[in-house]
Amino acid sequence: MDRSTAAFALAVLAACTTVRDDSRRTMHWLDAHLTPESAGARAALLPVAIPVGFAAFLTDTVAVNPACAVDDAWGDTVDLLWTSREESTLRRVLFTPLAAVATPFVFGGDWLFRSLVPVDPRREDREDKEDR
Repeated sequence: MDRSTAAFALAVLAACTTVRDDSRRTMHWLDAHLTPESAGARAALLPVAIPVGFAAFLTDTVAVNPACAVDDAWGDTVDLLWTSREESTLRRVLFTPLAAVATPFVFGGDWLFRSLVPVDPRREDREDKEDR
């Protein structure tokens, strides 16, 4: 592998959602609940920990992050296509069939983007968490 290919791969991985620390939910759970306190025990469990950690990384990448992106993608779709912005009733009625046709494409594209690229959660989701 030449240097330019390696640099490109590193740049792509730097933007990947699972490289971000807050996107590795399964790995954090494993670290918090299953990591032994003793350094000797951690060293002894290393042959088991590496494949389990890799499986957790894959689970975060393939299942957990895409599942967590669904609600944000749906909120973006509703805001973009279905939320009235002080427009007339006639304009809203004329736009509704176009919004219905565009909804799966907008939702799918937003969901795929949020699954692959690290994007902050929607603002109202963050405000709900701060209120708790």
